[in-house]
Amino acid sequence: MTQQSEIQRPLPALTELNRPFWTAGADGVLRMQRCAACGRLVHPPALRCPYDHALLEYVDLSGRGRVESWTVNRHPWFPGFPPPYLVAFVSPVEDTRVRLLTNLVNVDPDEVTPNMPVQVVFERREDGDDVVYIPLFEPERQ
Repeated sequence: MTQQSEIQRPLPALTELNRPFWTAGADGVLRMQRCAACGRLVHPPALRCPYDHALLEYVDLSGRGRVESWTVNRHPWFPGFPPPYLVAFVSPVEDTRVRLLTNLVNVDPDEVTPNMPVQVVFERREDGDDVVYIPLFEPERQ
C-alpha cells in the first residue's frame, strides 16, 4: 500500500464554478451540486442541470459512499504517483446515479469489494494562495 505522503497529486485549477467543491474539505464536508428542480446530484460542477437545465446549488453531503468500480494501477503512469494505487468510482449514498472519480486510500487493494462502504477523507494541498482539499475515500469505520 502506497503511503499518502509519497503521492504528489496534481492540483485542480480553481474556478468560481468548482471552488465550493474543492474547498469544502476545510469545513470537513463533501459538497456537491444538486438540481433545485429534479433533486439529482451533479458532478463535475456545471452551470445548469444536464437533465432538466434547472439551476444548481451546492449542498453538504454525509461523505459516505459506495465503491462502484475500481482498478489497481501497478504501473508508474504519472510522476509523483508511486504504484500501486487505487483509482475508483464512488457513488455518494445520497444519490447513487452520480459518481466521483477518486482514489481509495488506507486499504489493501485485495480488500476492495463491489459496493464497499467508504467515507471521505481530505488531502489538504496548497497552491500559492489557494488551499484545496482533495476528496479521497477510505473504508467506512463502524
